[in-house]
Amino acid sequence: MSNKISIAIVGAGASGLFLAKKLSENSANQLFLFEKSTKVGTKLKASGGGKANILNTDIQDFHYNNVPFMSNFLQKVSSHTIQNELMDMGLKMSVDNENRVYPSTFFSQTVVDVLLQNISEKVTMEKEYEVTKIEPVQSQWRINDYPALFDKVILATGSPAGMIAANRHNYNHFLTYFSLKRSDFRPSLVGFRIKNYYRKLSGCRVKAQVALCQNEQTIFQEKGEVIFKDDGVSGIVILNCSAYYNRLVSKSNCYLSLDLMNGDHSYNLEEHWKNHHSFCGILPPKLNEWYEQKPFDLRDLRMYIEGTYDIEMAQVCTGGIDVSELDAHLQLKKYKNIYVTGELIDIDGVCGGYNLFFAFACAYIVAQEINNGN
Repeated sequence: MSNKISIAIVGAGASGLFLAKKLSENSANQLFLFEKSTKVGTKLKASGGGKANILNTDIQDFHYNNVPFMSNFLQKVSSHTIQNELMDMGLKMSVDNENRVYPSTFFSQTVVDVLLQNISEKVTMEKEYEVTKIEPVQSQWRINDYPALFDKVILATGSPAGMIAANRHNYNHFLTYFSLKRSDFRPSLVGFRIKNYYRKLSGCRVKAQVALCQNEQTIFQEKGEVIFKDDGVSGIVILNCSAYYNRLVSKSNCYLSLDLMNGDHSYNLEEHWKNHHSFCGILPPKLNEWYEQKPFDLRDLRMYIEGTYDIEMAQVCTGGIDVSELDAHLQLKKYKNIYVTGELIDIDGVCGGYNLFFAFACAYIVAQEINNGN
């Protein structure tokens, strides 16, 4: 009979809940799940606008900030693997025409409920328990002053994306006990503040082909809806631009180029103006009002970037523990039996289910490693 293995999972988000389910399949594992708040799966519930865009059927390495790492990672686990795992748990899913996968209820609570339903009752769940210290005790690990020692610890706390400043205080403080190469968390998948912004655009929405440019060079381009805010722009296409913006070493001379004709080059704008002396039949009212005050190129409306919105407005963060600190199974090379998953690793993807997939996939890899007796 196998010896019991005491395992602590720190964080009850997507990775933590998936881990608790997979690790509880092995009766040799004694599981403890620590969660800082009163509820579990908080960010998971908020994903996809509350619909939970849990993954994408077209996961490829270039959707992420570290292509070499993700190229190797995706050889171990695919979106198909995770989709099958969730189906086996009883989650029925729907796929839209952009390969985004949702629970068929289009309600994020469904995903949390299914994960919780599949976690063994033998798992000790400690809510409102903030882990601030992790230290070695001979060949095991102690968490705070908890009255049990752990053979393995899995860090699944994610990033502070979406958190107000008060809740970010001392977040992931336990990392100070480890000597690791890591970078500060910065907002990603977030809107932009725009220089010399025309505030009357607030509330306007428009479909456009949007390009992120720097020094007249296109960095990234995509079609989508642009949402005009009080001092800047948002929308999925803008959030994806922000992911590429955050990967730039220098962020000087960056701007968004909005093609308000959405890539339609056949329409003759000069002839339209000659005949109608107005673009009110093409532009939304607020954009048309702006054009009448300060004419611009409808196929190249340039909005110069002042910066991104703050972390509390971000869907995910870039930054975290450098991938060079991890082995192939996401174990810290310097600290045996400490594993890291999800957004705590310096990996972030664009919108569309790529980040939740990464959270689930990390959990799958770690669970496979531990359940196989390593």
